[in-house]
Amino acid sequence: MDTDYRSILLVDDDAEYLAALKALLEPVGHHIHCAESGEAGLAILEDIPMDLVISDMNMPNMSGDEFLSEVAAKWPETERIGMTASVESEVTVRAINKGKVSRFLLKPWEDDEMLQAVEKCLQLGQLKRENEQLHELTLESNKQLKKLTRKLAGAVEDRTARLLHSHTELKSSYRSVVRMFSALTARRLGQLAEDNVRLNKLMVTVAKLSPLKGGDLKQLYYAWQLRNIGKLSFDDQLIKPAYLQLSPARQRLYRRHPLLAQAQIMLVKPLYDAGKIIAQHKEYLDGSGYPSGLKADEISLGAQYLCVVNDYVELVNGHYSERAYSTAEAIRYMQDTAEERYNPEALKTLVKALQELNKQGAALKDEYIGSVELKPGMKLTRDLLSEQHVLLLSAGMVMDDVAIERLREMEFNLGEHFRIYIQQRK
Repeated sequence: MDTDYRSILLVDDDAEYLAALKALLEPVGHHIHCAESGEAGLAILEDIPMDLVISDMNMPNMSGDEFLSEVAAKWPETERIGMTASVESEVTVRAINKGKVSRFLLKPWEDDEMLQAVEKCLQLGQLKRENEQLHELTLESNKQLKKLTRKLAGAVEDRTARLLHSHTELKSSYRSVVRMFSALTARRLGQLAEDNVRLNKLMVTVAKLSPLKGGDLKQLYYAWQLRNIGKLSFDDQLIKPAYLQLSPARQRLYRRHPLLAQAQIMLVKPLYDAGKIIAQHKEYLDGSGYPSGLKADEISLGAQYLCVVNDYVELVNGHYSERAYSTAEAIRYMQDTAEERYNPEALKTLVKALQELNKQGAALKDEYIGSVELKPGMKLTRDLLSEQHVLLLSAGMVMDDVAIERLREMEFNLGEHFRIYIQQRK
């Protein structure tokens, strides 16, 4: 389906709301379809595939959560947004548990908030489709890899000839291979393209400020790009939870990824040194790291610098602890709580790189606060999600009195404490 012209179904028994919402969304370039009941909406979906459904929750005959539950069961690839004029926890819970909504909005809506929510949901749907395609590609790649392995298990002379031939080809194209696998792993881990660009800038800045030079600098950057390829064969239950949320048994499986990554690239001679850096990038100076429990000088300098940047990224992206750290929290954790793990000069270099990129507007610089600390004018740096991972507010939204009041009311009704990240205050 053409992602530039996506189809949206609006369902509401109030014709005025339908007309207003259609008038808001149609100029953006979406194909808009309308229905004044859940039954009519289901009839349209039987004939026309939709990227997104926006439904009122309080409708006669078939309620919004009943309608969205039917949509979720029959068309799970279609994203769903629920709307209501009342902030009732029962309606919200039904929408989350039965309708499996991607977002919950109040009526009347704010136009900017509605447009942002629609765009986020459409992006989420596109990302899910890409992940499915990536999963199929990974399965096919694994099949091809098994076939190649069987072929390489032939006669010694034949195997040697094949490896020499492969080496010659890879020597001229390994840079393209590195970029391809970097993009592949980023998508598999659910990382957005713009986030990948920002993190690459951070690694490049740290590398330039480090004492590494020449070929060592190049190998460090290749190691950064390929550090996660060992996770490509992991299932979602091993990738999606934060590391500390995994059971001890699954943590042991997860800790194999540096060695798996090294094994996947060790036959590519130009990347051999990068593979050694990857194998050590989760080792800590105090010996508490993995996979080999190396200490201090047993760990290469390139791996020590990669470790600092990678751990910072895992902390702020929520891949280590049960919640994502703010920039300030991540640096404090690395400087204070876990200082014995890291090369102090590498940590100072990371802080300096973040400061430089912040001046250019190219770094994530935020802090974590509670809703009671929110004030008008504060800008969200990350999407605000409920405990059920329902998108409530989008990154980039500037808070005002109305938004803050609604957010606190929603927090009270759901009995949650939202994780709110804002631009770091001076």
